[in-house]
Amino acid sequence: MFSNLSPANYDKLMRLPIILFTCFFLLREIGLLGDFLAHHQMRIGLQFIAELGGRISLVLFLLLLVGMHAFRARPINKAQGWQPKLSAILGLTLGNLLLLIDRAGAYPLIDLISASLLLLGNYLCIVTLMHLGRSLSIMAEARRLVTSGPYSIIRHPLYFAEEIATVGIFLQFRSWEAAAILIIHFVFQIRRMLNEERVLLETFPEYAGYMNKTARLIPGVW
Repeated sequence: MFSNLSPANYDKLMRLPIILFTCFFLLREIGLLGDFLAHHQMRIGLQFIAELGGRISLVLFLLLLVGMHAFRARPINKAQGWQPKLSAILGLTLGNLLLLIDRAGAYPLIDLISASLLLLGNYLCIVTLMHLGRSLSIMAEARRLVTSGPYSIIRHPLYFAEEIATVGIFLQFRSWEAAAILIIHFVFQIRRMLNEERVLLETFPEYAGYMNKTARLIPGVW
């Protein structure tokens, strides 16, 4: 079906689903931000500020994702087979299933922790994206080796930041179903990290030395 497309046009076409997917959540979060402001005008406080910051930073993060996917560089190498593709898709989308579960009842301390984690996670996502730039990938692909900024500390700072925010979302639901989704989501995220490392090792000889100097996710632990 796509055999007549040039590699450049094929790469552009493959960006479209993830751009549309991200735009859906971007527009959704903008609407939810408006609803939040409309219903919390007279409730200014620490929790309000943390939640507002988390919501605004999430909108900025999604906006950056749309732009960077639209203008990302073409990959110079990519993982072969269905396992890396399936792991990437499930790791990306499974966390959204949390939004289909009934939220837990209000609990001020937990709600404050949740909002703070969302704010921190989304802020770290934005910082990481600014360093990653046009090398952003969803699938296990190699574009350019980035080792500066947060990448000088751990090999997968974007995953680390995303999981902080995902735990923040989980705390709003606090159920066995939500915990199961969170664990399965994290398993696929680990699989994605391993797939990406394999491609980067194949593509960049210097990546082996970089691996020896950095932790995968948590310095001193793993």
